[in-house]
Amino acid sequence: MSAASTSAEAANFSQLSTIVEGRLAKNRRVRRNLPGGGRLRMDRQLPFLCVYRQPPRSDAGTRELVTSEAAYLHASGQPQHQRGIGQLCGQIASTMREHFGTFLIVEVWSQQQAAEASGGDVPDFQVHCREASSMPGTLETFCDALGQIDVDGAAATVEVCQTDRITPPELPPLALACQDTALAGVVHLGIAVRPFYRDNQTGELYPVVLEELRGQWAWALRRAISKFTGGDGKTTAMHYHTLGPTALVKAARLVDQQLCEVSQSFDFLLQVTPINSDEAWAEFQASGFAGMPLLRYRPLPYRINLLKRRLFDIEIERIEDTTLAKLFWEKQDELDCELTALRHLDTSQFLHSSLQLYGGAEDDLVQLAAQLLDRSSQRPAAGTGTSNREMPRGRSANAASLSLDAVVKRAREEIDYYHRQMPSFNATVEVCNEIASGIMVSQGKLLVAETLKLSPRRIGPLLHHEIGTHLLTYFNGRNQPFRQLYAGLARYEELQEGLAVLAEYLTGGLTAGRLRGLAARVIAARSMTDGAAFSDTFARLHEEHGLGARKSFVTTLRAYRGGGLTKDVIYLRGLRDLLAYLARGHDIEPLYVGKIGLPHLPYIQELRRRGIIEAPAVLPRFWQQAGARERLEACRGLSVTELLEHQT
Repeated sequence: MSAASTSAEAANFSQLSTIVEGRLAKNRRVRRNLPGGGRLRMDRQLPFLCVYRQPPRSDAGTRELVTSEAAYLHASGQPQHQRGIGQLCGQIASTMREHFGTFLIVEVWSQQQAAEASGGDVPDFQVHCREASSMPGTLETFCDALGQIDVDGAAATVEVCQTDRITPPELPPLALACQDTALAGVVHLGIAVRPFYRDNQTGELYPVVLEELRGQWAWALRRAISKFTGGDGKTTAMHYHTLGPTALVKAARLVDQQLCEVSQSFDFLLQVTPINSDEAWAEFQASGFAGMPLLRYRPLPYRINLLKRRLFDIEIERIEDTTLAKLFWEKQDELDCELTALRHLDTSQFLHSSLQLYGGAEDDLVQLAAQLLDRSSQRPAAGTGTSNREMPRGRSANAASLSLDAVVKRAREEIDYYHRQMPSFNATVEVCNEIASGIMVSQGKLLVAETLKLSPRRIGPLLHHEIGTHLLTYFNGRNQPFRQLYAGLARYEELQEGLAVLAEYLTGGLTAGRLRGLAARVIAARSMTDGAAFSDTFARLHEEHGLGARKSFVTTLRAYRGGGLTKDVIYLRGLRDLLAYLARGHDIEPLYVGKIGLPHLPYIQELRRRGIIEAPAVLPRFWQQAGARERLEACRGLSVTELLEHQT
């Protein structure tokens, strides 16, 4: 490069340093491309900077280890750029040190040459520092956090190297040039990574391995940085997650929107719900409870392959935020599975997708279901059993049942209450004659069957189930900038149904019959997956367990719809797992933030601490009822069978 070009490069870096200094002094976000290629990102004033410089060789994947962070710089490793990079890093360090009193620069590189020289016998991570004794707590936290990273099924190996030369082997030291040449209080660490995320010989990247590493790496890095800055890493205000990115950048917002659009372009449950359940019941009765009734479904108003094309055109790989990327990948996989299931609707192949989506009725869940059925205090006579959620269709309403108009009126009154708490809670109630259950939620709508009959005792708990849980979490999710919280994170339904059934308990409406119904669904799903005929499963529920004929039919139909749907196992499983979660002393409030699953809680809490999502806008109405919170505390530590015994 000519002297003129070198001078121009230096001028560019000098100008950039001045701009960055000014923005950071005002706590403004920095997003800048660097001369020679590279990128600087600082979300806000932060006490650290992660640095990666491209060595003069192929180094696939290593750069992505810094781009997960809220403050990073990746840049060219060419000699003519090193002075400018050092100047920029030094200016950032000087500016941030004035604010925090200290500053940490973490430079990352791969151990490619060391691995080749020693035949690969090197630790997974080497932490390079000048004086280990000057920061024992931070180094200990670094080593502990890095050591918890999973590498090929084992804990990572970590080594501390005390050295005066903290730099990648092929590059010069990072010269932190700025007006304050001493830079007291600025600490420079290096982390050399064994590149197990790519092939040693060819350099080919293993993207799934890298993706898993980036997620664990980000948490480990933030833990250590939190220790360095004096935080305890535990309280909400100083939790290490607060060091992560705090905004949904443009690429993340776009992916979020695109996934949401695909998700809302079809309604999986409506598509797999028969539209002729009344006719099917009449046909089944006429056959003497033999054979499999003919079920009809709504025509698909879209082409599956075109929806899949839209789904896989979404560029999730562009997302730098490891937590958001993980949630996006999971949702893409789930949507793909749902679309595959719809392609095979009403065929034997449908069951395979169903098992991928919801799992099967595992042995311990079947045992729990059998216990609930055996321990029920009352055993309805054949032909008289009713669902505790709705009275069966075709049965004449008695004087104690509410009319359809009364149910709709109560539902709208409940929705009006939530609308007053949150103006965006604009749910609607629609009467529908094409749903298998008496009442259900579809996105922001409450669908009510024309023939639904409910007892006055059941209307309250049922509305808390449907409106106070399903619609509430939908609109709480809509109140967030992260759209997946109302479209639903992958496999969110299990927690949703657990919360909804718990709401029935907390409002005094979880009866023995209701639990019998949930248990019967598990038995029906297991019978179906074991290969039993429709009529055999019906007979098992009706004759062995004493459920009424219509109730046994509806439960069996739910298990066999679409070609075999195991969704109904999630009600009892969701309640069981929610009780176990509460028994561990966890708070229930975070679960209402949107449509999430229990496995998502660590990520949701991280996103809340980072300020990307907020606390639930509205909590269920029944929390205001006398005794509801006392009942919640009383049920901590109870099993599902014990829960029924404590129901008053």
